[in-house]
Amino acid sequence: MQPPLQKIKNAFISKHLTAIVAIGMALLFVASGCAKHDTAQVQARPALAYKIPATSGVDSDVFAGDVRARVEADHAFRVAGKIAQRLVDAGAAVKKGQALARIDSQDVRFAADAGKAQVAAQQTESEFANAELKRFQDLFNKGFVSKSALDQKVNVANAAKARLDAARAQSSVSINQEGYATLTAETNGVVTQVMAEAGQVVAAGQAVMKIANPQEKELSISVPEAKLGEFKGKGVAPRELKVGLWSNPGKFYKAKIREIGGAADPITRTYAVRVTLLELDEAVQLGMSAYAVFVGANETDTLAVPLSSLYVRDKTTGVWQIGADGKVSLKAVTVVQYRETSAVIKATSGNVKPGDIIVAAGVHKLREDEVVKPIVDPVVTGDGKAAYAPALTAMPEPQKKLAFIERIFSR
Repeated sequence: MQPPLQKIKNAFISKHLTAIVAIGMALLFVASGCAKHDTAQVQARPALAYKIPATSGVDSDVFAGDVRARVEADHAFRVAGKIAQRLVDAGAAVKKGQALARIDSQDVRFAADAGKAQVAAQQTESEFANAELKRFQDLFNKGFVSKSALDQKVNVANAAKARLDAARAQSSVSINQEGYATLTAETNGVVTQVMAEAGQVVAAGQAVMKIANPQEKELSISVPEAKLGEFKGKGVAPRELKVGLWSNPGKFYKAKIREIGGAADPITRTYAVRVTLLELDEAVQLGMSAYAVFVGANETDTLAVPLSSLYVRDKTTGVWQIGADGKVSLKAVTVVQYRETSAVIKATSGNVKPGDIIVAAGVHKLREDEVVKPIVDPVVTGDGKAAYAPALTAMPEPQKKLAFIERIFSR
């Protein structure tokens, strides 16, 4: 027989046991529902997407460079010395004959004075030799000196005259060097670079300034060996050449190739190419960053997609197409050409076309009919260049951060 206290405990447990079991089942159901919800969220894998643009099949090559003048000349002093004064700054417009800088002319002035004195000395010796020759000529005519003595005086007079001519030539050089103490512009143009300052000692021929003619502007680019044939037009169809400015990406200028380097650079193994810009305006300034674009016609049924979007399984190459419901399906394609960052493909049976959205990265992690969530690339925007999703400007700040985090962890 149980004690009274034990009976009370058993009655209490029996009374509340049903309630305890009900609460436990409810908690288990809630936890199970949350787990299913989390699983559903995990199945919608974030994916960096790419919308194939309408101009995807256009074959184009871009070469970066900078705008330069066709004629650029380094200006230097023709004598050595210390720069006493610099008269123009970089960017200044100068005219032919305008003074650019001056060096201390004291040494060249002394040299010019010494040359003049040497000429005066040789002039005196030449006059004395001529007077001696005249006297000996008279004595020879009267029979007082021999022919040999007369010939000696003739030689002395001729040597004195030659030394006088040499002294005069040397004096002219010294006088010219005195004029070289002032550096002048050889042509109209713009000072694009200053390479020496006042107080600096420069050698003869050392570049002090660079002056460019702004009337003829060109784009200087470097072309790899594999693309050199396209610039020379050998074995390829002619393609349109345009030049664009990074500062004004919406406008292009017609251009033509003027010069192709005869030898490759020993370090970069690229060829220097000069492209002449046609129909220039004030927007094109010297030193600007620009790029040349070789544009070809659209190829039939060809598209350009990122290299990272290609998925290879067994002997089949394809891309993951994202449907309206977010499910991905593998579409077989044929790779026509591999480029630096993209691949030119031809869709099998036309199952991939411009305007379709494909997965751009992480394709090896996907399976058929898997649901993905296209995310935004917060760095680059625009169809064909970034993730396809609502614009960042339309998203609140927390969603921007979340999209960026999802993009990082999905790779």
